[in-house]
Amino acid sequence: MSGIYKYLKYIFLFFLTVRLISLSPDYLEPLLLYLYLIYAGLIALLGILQDFINSSKKTDMILRVVTIVVAFGLLLASYIYKSTPSIFFLIVMLIAFSFSLFSEKKQED
Repeated sequence: MSGIYKYLKYIFLFFLTVRLISLSPDYLEPLLLYLYLIYAGLIALLGILQDFINSSKKTDMILRVVTIVVAFGLLLASYIYKSTPSIFFLIVMLIAFSFSLFSEKKQED
């Protein structure tokens, strides 16, 4: 029974991505949509690498840094399009990924 919870987050991420794609450009700017898809893909890749493939710590850290950089780009685009909920969401995600990068670096030392 506990094995299904390992796959549940990927199923949820897949449905969230499909739902995001189904939104029309009237509700979400196309640039924000594409950046969110890239962001969701990076998060899924990070999760798959950590769950199923024993990747190195260096690979995980590089992927986290790339995710933070994409989040900054998405934050900039959200600010330009004045998307307040997206700005709040990205600030929380930046804090979370920065803290995970910090704690991973702290464990190495």
